[in-house]
Amino acid sequence: MEVRVANVRKEFDRFPALHDVSLDIKSGELIALLGPSGSGKTTLLRLIAGLERPTRGNIFFGDEDASHKSIQDRNVGFVFQHYALFRHMTVADNIGFGLKVRHGPSRPPAQEIRRRASELLDLVQLSGLEKRYPAQLSGGQRRNSRRTCASSAPNGSSSSSTLGSMAMARASATRCRWPPESCAG
Repeated sequence: MEVRVANVRKEFDRFPALHDVSLDIKSGELIALLGPSGSGKTTLLRLIAGLERPTRGNIFFGDEDASHKSIQDRNVGFVFQHYALFRHMTVADNIGFGLKVRHGPSRPPAQEIRRRASELLDLVQLSGLEKRYPAQLSGGQRRNSRRTCASSAPNGSSSSSTLGSMAMARASATRCRWPPESCAG
């Protein structure tokens, strides 16, 4: 799914957190947002996920304007920086949780949830640990499990730094573009 951010501005009490930001992310492409604290990276991700609404500008998923869609209608996962795993659930259950709690036709069958969780476990080199509980994992394994939870959303995921290092480690071609003034086009 392509994501396009077009001339987005976000203000908080007249403070411009983002000013005229545009970004094109092609389907299957991984990117990293780099910049100092307070430069708007998390705000941009929150706008894409639907946790915030832009003051001005648009956010597109494919050709569809999602700028004013609810978070539930966007099918985008989001992992907070201090996200924790559910202690009473296995690694596989934690990873599949985002899909399992969907309602109606957007919820995949249990077999599809297990398949996606398995693919993600392979991606972060945690295969074979799917039946373990968080307390049975090393710190690095727990961190990778948390990162992977966001990726169980159908259209992709956003993360305010947690998926960043995983994406950087796994990406075959990563484009880093920040601040927005440095973007060509």
